[in-house]
Amino acid sequence: MAVRYVKSMAQYLVTKAGGRVQLLWGDACEVVKVGSKDSVVRARGVEGRIGNQHLGDESLLELYVIDVGQGDGVLMKTPDGRWHLIDAGIASEDQDTKKGAPNFLRWKFLTDLGQTAVTLNNVIMTHADYDHYGGLINVLGGRLPAAGSRPERTFAVSVDNLYHNGMGRFRGADPLGQTRSGSVVPFPRGHRGIDRDGTFITELLNGKDDFRNPARPFDGDFARCAALVGKVPKHVSRLSAADEYLPGYRPEQGASVIRVLGPIAERLDADAVGLRDLGSASVTRNGHSVVMRVEYGACRILLTGDLNTAAQRLLLSYVSNDEFSADVAKGCHHGSDDIDLEFVKAMAARATVISSGDNESYAHPRPRVLGASARYGRESLAPDGAVQPPLLYSTELARSVALGYADAFEFDYQSGDKKAVAKVKPAAARFDPPGKGKALRPLGQTPLALDLVYGLVNVRTDGNLVLVATMRESGNQFEYQVFRAGVSP
Repeated sequence: MAVRYVKSMAQYLVTKAGGRVQLLWGDACEVVKVGSKDSVVRARGVEGRIGNQHLGDESLLELYVIDVGQGDGVLMKTPDGRWHLIDAGIASEDQDTKKGAPNFLRWKFLTDLGQTAVTLNNVIMTHADYDHYGGLINVLGGRLPAAGSRPERTFAVSVDNLYHNGMGRFRGADPLGQTRSGSVVPFPRGHRGIDRDGTFITELLNGKDDFRNPARPFDGDFARCAALVGKVPKHVSRLSAADEYLPGYRPEQGASVIRVLGPIAERLDADAVGLRDLGSASVTRNGHSVVMRVEYGACRILLTGDLNTAAQRLLLSYVSNDEFSADVAKGCHHGSDDIDLEFVKAMAARATVISSGDNESYAHPRPRVLGASARYGRESLAPDGAVQPPLLYSTELARSVALGYADAFEFDYQSGDKKAVAKVKPAAARFDPPGKGKALRPLGQTPLALDLVYGLVNVRTDGNLVLVATMRESGNQFEYQVFRAGVSP
């Protein structure tokens, strides 16, 4: 069947039963039947009618900043129809809701797009922190764990390429990789307080065999992920700023361009490159995230991983500030205040999207980051020319929960087990909150989540206009802003 795309910023699909499903600009619609005024299409897993005037043939650049809680997970479709996954949050079984990026991918490909498998052209693991690679264990394994009464589910998965920053997680000494001391040539753009002499990680992973048969044992959960990395993707390799572009996305290869700006693998001598020790293991691991700038038409989108102050200063020592300017930027490290203000000024984003979660000890996003993103972000122009202030989005703030209390309880029991059930009175029903290990809590006095709206942030662009949308807390409608693309003032 033919596929067309919604060309209005938002438009309703009307089902046979009279229900309405709001679609966004760029949403794919599988055409079932074409009429004189409207068409029957399939989208979001349902079939309904939409006016022909709202359908076009232009595929957009689409980003889905998935609500993965404390972590990162971004699904991107380039206009050539290829799908790319940048990180996948923690594993679904470790989410409070037991749902995360793997669940969204399964829904997107199997239900929304009506495909038979999750088909990814590129997976980018920006760095080896569990809140970025944990969900890849589910994705590459094609498995969603059982949760409550919901059974385990599986799905077919296909991955062409997986790219990473080269840094592993090993057992024992040198957990990030073996190191050596060295000195680099003068920094092309000034030192930014960084010494030319340093310690560098030179034991860097590259292809599938490095993950299948590591020289030293991997540690913990990373070992589980590495086993799948060495098995599922057709091709695996390390990525750094020296590559300049994601393979297949150089300027001469198509309408969309994906520039690789980090990590900076520094040249130590003719035979060795290394990732600089930035301080602690955590700072070093986060700081050497894969950083990419996605370009389509006049639009630039910057994906920053978990960059921190030390890494941002290193990047600015090698790369011009202008290279980081963007229409839309993913806020660094979930809104941590370990940031360099010069880097925030260099991004000067018209819209900043922060991926952070509830029930964590980091207090992300931090006020200093929100203030800096607004203060140093750029104004934008609406399609009608009206001036708009810098926009701030947070997956955590976009998430909403409707709470209520149970008035009655219905229990299922097998024949012959009535005696045990008879002892349970609704007012006295108690339960043990998962993982709390405390006294049983009265169920009748416990708020229940009646509805949960995930804080997914949608970004769409045709290279001229940019749409950023989140779901409203009620009504199944999107709240969206549209502005003109272009990083020049």
